[in-house]
Amino acid sequence: MSSTATPPFGEDAKTLASWVYDRLRDDIVAGSLAPGQKLTLDSLKERYTVGVTPLREALYRLSSSLLVEAEDQRGFRVAPVTVAHLQDIISSREHIETLVLRDAFRHGGEDWKAAIFAAFKLLERTPMYEMDNGPISRAWETAHRRFHQAVLSAARSKALLHFQTMLWDHAARYRNIVAPALLDEAELQAEHAELTRTIEQGDVEMACLLLRRHITNAAAPVLEALIRQKGQKGKSSGMSFERI
Repeated sequence: MSSTATPPFGEDAKTLASWVYDRLRDDIVAGSLAPGQKLTLDSLKERYTVGVTPLREALYRLSSSLLVEAEDQRGFRVAPVTVAHLQDIISSREHIETLVLRDAFRHGGEDWKAAIFAAFKLLERTPMYEMDNGPISRAWETAHRRFHQAVLSAARSKALLHFQTMLWDHAARYRNIVAPALLDEAELQAEHAELTRTIEQGDVEMACLLLRRHITNAAAPVLEALIRQKGQKGKSSGMSFERI
């Protein structure tokens, strides 16, 4: 998730706008742009070496996904992080993703199951951490997202898939910002394996139950860490926490 990548000069305006949106979203999700940080056009022009028009478009798109807040007559700011919001994201993911999974079961076939298995095997081969007690590796983040995308990929509801993507970005942002104690790699992999087997067996109800449980288990350490940190507003971390 690098903001230093070269923008696609020479491409059409739509391509450039999409590139800016992706870079800005990735930097917010990664925590490179901190919660509550003011997003001035001058600073973003320097950061991404692009003009004002694609930046404005990206900011308005991100405000619709709630990663950015538009302030009346005062520009834009990275959305804050709160315990209440994270709890809402977790609950919403449980509901939305199980609805999408049911839709995927209705429309998916053997090709869908094969894609899930391939994505799982890639995730299984990808180390979760860059080093002992280090951050989660970017390669694992990518493989993890691709696995969950594969699980839901046969769904045909574009509206639900749109909401699922938005919720995923928010959940990943909290994980990156809060940086809880190390998540249990073996436990998460066991849950991924069990979900994969259950989908292969065609058990819709059990797959939905496992997916809900996986979302809750993976988010629990992040939520606990945020609750511990919620009184740190104004300290040197630069993060903007709000009390509930």
